This record gives sequence, structure tokens and C-alpha cells, in this order.
Amino acid sequence: MANFVILIEANPELRSHFLKTIEPLLSPTEGLTVNRCESKDFCAIWAASSNAPVNYVSDSEGAAVVWGEAITHEEALRINASQFRNYWKESSYQKLPTADGFYAAVVYHPDFGLRVTADLLGLFPIYYYTSPQVTLVASSPELFRHHPRFHTSFNPAGLVGILLTNGLFNGQTLLSNVQRLNAGHLLVCQLGTNPQEVKQYLPFNSGILPDYTHLTFNEQLEILEESLDKTLARHTYGGKLHSLLLSGGLDSRILAGFLHRQNVDTVAVTLGTRSDIEMECAVSVARSLGFPHHTPTIPFEEYSQYANTLVKWEHLANGANLIMGWGTHTHLSSLAPRVITGYLLDSTFGAKSAYFHNPQALSFDKCFNIRNQWGFTPKLLEKLLRKEIFGDLVQDTLAEIKKVYESYSDIEFQRAWNFELYHRQRFHTGSSSWRLSFGAWPVLPVLDSQLLQTAAALPIETISQRKAQIELVRSKFPHLARLPLDRNSFNTEPLQPSSTRKLLSSVFRLQRKWRKLQNKLGWERRYYYRVFDINNPGWYSVRQQAEPYREQVNHLFNSEIFNQILPPANVPIKLDADGIISSSRIKNLMGLLLWSKDNL
Repeated sequence: MANFVILIEANPELRSHFLKTIEPLLSPTEGLTVNRCESKDFCAIWAASSNAPVNYVSDSEGAAVVWGEAITHEEALRINASQFRNYWKESSYQKLPTADGFYAAVVYHPDFGLRVTADLLGLFPIYYYTSPQVTLVASSPELFRHHPRFHTSFNPAGLVGILLTNGLFNGQTLLSNVQRLNAGHLLVCQLGTNPQEVKQYLPFNSGILPDYTHLTFNEQLEILEESLDKTLARHTYGGKLHSLLLSGGLDSRILAGFLHRQNVDTVAVTLGTRSDIEMECAVSVARSLGFPHHTPTIPFEEYSQYANTLVKWEHLANGANLIMGWGTHTHLSSLAPRVITGYLLDSTFGAKSAYFHNPQALSFDKCFNIRNQWGFTPKLLEKLLRKEIFGDLVQDTLAEIKKVYESYSDIEFQRAWNFELYHRQRFHTGSSSWRLSFGAWPVLPVLDSQLLQTAAALPIETISQRKAQIELVRSKFPHLARLPLDRNSFNTEPLQPSSTRKLLSSVFRLQRKWRKLQNKLGWERRYYYRVFDINNPGWYSVRQQAEPYREQVNHLFNSEIFNQILPPANVPIKLDADGIISSSRIKNLMGLLLWSKDNL
């Protein structure tokens, strides 16, 4: 992957000083190589792993850089930097081609300025800051502070969005005048003018969708199978080794089945310990398909280190739940140059989210309330935040969220689908892509226009409750349907139990009861629950690390309420029934304390 910074600065001394300052600071992880591309007032500088796909060109006519793999929509061709630049010169100055795959691309021309674009769902992070004298664009806002023309302050609106939704909203960051590029948009910048975000892509606004409503369920399933098959064939390389993040659940199991069928050389990777329920399920899948299987762990002792990394480079853009994700890339770098993940597949054509449990009852209030479970309710947030700092921002942000929700479509299901994809999934789940890419470049089938179009056109009855996904495994990969399935619970019943398993059903019921008893006795065998437990040793070390900075945020919060929500580090935190969800808002406050050390 690349952590990049783009600079347009007319003063050569300031430009040189800035680049010299940030070059040794550019690598979020060890083992990266720094490179750059320059043309007149423009410079792009980045730190990338040796296997990261980076392509660039620079000459008297300007420059272009592509970080990642921008794949043409119809074929498996990769668009290089020269092609991006030529496309721009031959068409409207406000356009660049949209492409499939995980990537970011920039094109610069001395007369027309800068154009920056990214993958279809905006998973690759792009932040920008402009003034009359300088333009700064980067995959993280962290290094902006080193430019002498960069002037900013704390942005209350950014914090309100994070505390309401567990991620950025509408591009508002914790720093004033620093924006994150919205998904599906092109950034257009030129010195001395205001930057523009030009809409390029939305799944439901990208053309006329096919009509599948008259087809039978089996016919729709065939269309989905064909779309997934083509997507994986286009996004992978024949004859080259790929890693696969294999959780033992439904999404990665489907990908494993397709990869095996296409004879893609694959090594499976599952995080956790051998006694984890998820690991047991993943081991059976890898063994069934003959995949080599790596099973690394991320020790609790490293959580505090990864918390600092997340806060520094992400600025809480994706909340603070996934600090352990900064430890995954180290286990990928020695395996394969590409890593395949099933991120966002469940929400794309699985309709797994609680939004869709009762499609007829969909509404903004329902969708927001589900999303808001990971944050603070507006009522509590208004009590927590000091009025003299935040004013009416809670209600103003809530009104803006509703406006954005309603702008997605005139059809309620499509509104909810986009809302889930562009908010919860983009920030919470999709943010892992950037972290992974420092070890191996992510291959995400969801970042494919044809697959997204197929998912968008399928009736909700087909994808709701993962109906299509389940039947896809049962009908196309029956050997995988007979294996235990991870559901983030004690229930690992296969989708299609074998006759032997049915005969031994009473034994497996006892196994489930035994697992629940183990849990009550303090042995958590569900990896997902164990690593997100805010009272585990790793999160406890993060709390201890954040504790000294409590006074840094006193001017923002009602201290009494803040201390009730996040008690001192020596006090165990009591949680609701779902501790993962209810602890999310608390972890964001812990992350803010760490962020305040250098920013407040």
C-alpha cells in the first residue's frame, strides 16, 4: 500500500522544506520504501511496501500517479498513470474514468490543476486542504501540520459526526478545513480557487438497472453466480499466489469456493487461536479445499501500540473499534502480494443488516437508529457536549444525515442500501482495506461496478437475510455447506448438515451448551467477542494509556457525564447485553483522549 501526500506549492523553498520534513515521517509501518513524482509546482510522495502496485509518470506536461489497481469496467485491463492522464486530456477537464478495484489516482496539469479519484465506494482514504497558496491532498491528514501554510483548529462538527455514527459524516474531520473526499466523487483543485467534489458514481445512479423481478429465484441465483465468477476472474491473476482472509463465515467461504473452482493458487489466513470457534470453522474449509492455512494471533500486549497508530493516521475517521487491525498486515507481507477479502459482501448482496429484517418497515428513523446504536443517541450527546462549543450541531448534523439519506433514491430500500454501504460499511468494515494494504494489496470483489449493479438489481426478497448467499453455497459448493459455519455465535450448524451430523444432533446440542458454559466460566471461544471486549487486557492497556489526557477534553464535555460513560481506568466498565455495540461509543472517547494529546 501507499501512504501518500500530494503538494502543490509555488514557493520552491517551502515545497522543498516540507518534503524534506515529512519524508522520514511518511511510513506508518516498518519496511516501506519512499518514492516521489514531481512536475513544476506539483509533488506526490509516498511510502509503500515493495509489492504495492504503484505506477506514475511525470514530464513537462504534468504528472499522474496510480496507487493500487484501477481495473476497466468491461475487461481485466489495469489503467496506468499515462492512460489516466490521456483520458483526461481527451475529455472534459472535470472527468477521470471510474474504475473497479482498490486504488487512488491523481492527475496534474500546470494549467488545469489537480484531479484526484479513488475506488467506487471511497474505501481508499483521501483528505484535502486548500488555501490560496497551497493544496494538500493525502491518504491521512496527519502530515499536513508540517506545512507552514497549513492553519487549522478543532472542528466540532467532525466530532459530532463521529460520535453519532461511529465514522465521519459528510467529509467533516476533526480538523477544520480538512475534508475527506466523499465516496463516488472526483476532487477538482486549482490554486486560488475553491476545491470541488464532482459526483462520478453511485450504484443506483450509474445507469438503468436490469429488471430481474420476472425471473425465478434460481435464475437470479445463476446471474449472481456468473457475476461473482467474472468479478474474481477479473480481479485476480492466474498463476500467481493470493492470500484469502478466511473467517469461517459465509462471505469468505463463498470466495474460497470460487477461488478453488477457478484454480487460483490460494493460501488461507485466519486470525485467532486454535480453540476459537471461528478458527474451527475456517480450518475445516481450508482443509476441505486443500489451501495452506496460516493462523497468526495479535497479542493483547500490542493493543496500545496499535491504538496510537490508528489515532495518529486515521484521526478517528473510522471510529476506534478496530485498533487491532493495525497488526494484521505484518502477517500478510511474507505470504502473497495480494490478499482477497469478503469485506462488504454481506451488505452488498446479503442484506444481512438489521435494516432489512422487515423491508416493508424501512424508514430513515429506523435506519438511523440502527446505525446510531454504535454511537451516542442525539439526546445523550446533547447532554454530553458543551453547548458553548457545539451549539446546535447535534440537531443540525441529524438533519443533514436525513437529507443525505433521502438523496440516495426515491425508493426506500435503495435509500437504506446506500446508507448502509456508504456509512457503516465504508468506515467500519471498509477501513480495514487500507490497513491490510501495508502488507499485501487488497482484492475486494465488492469494488466491481458489474457486481454492484447486479446486487442493486436483485429484488430485496432474494438478498434479504442472506438468502441468495446461503443457497449459492448449498447449490454450488455442497461440500462447503456440510461444514460448520461461523455465525459469531455458539451455533455452528452447517447450512446443509450431513446424514451423520443429523444422527449426532444431540451431541452437537450438548457441544453448544458446553461452549456457553465455558463462556460463563470466563473462557470466551468466540474470537470476535474476545478481541472487542473492552475489559480485556488489551483494551485495558489502551484505557490506561488514554487516562492522563482526560483534562485535555474537559472544555468539550460535561465532565460528570463523561466520567460516568468512561470511568477511570481502574474501574471495570459495565455493558449492555451486546457489549461490542455498547462499548463502541466508549472506545471512541478513549480514542479522542489519545488524539487530544497532539491536537487539542
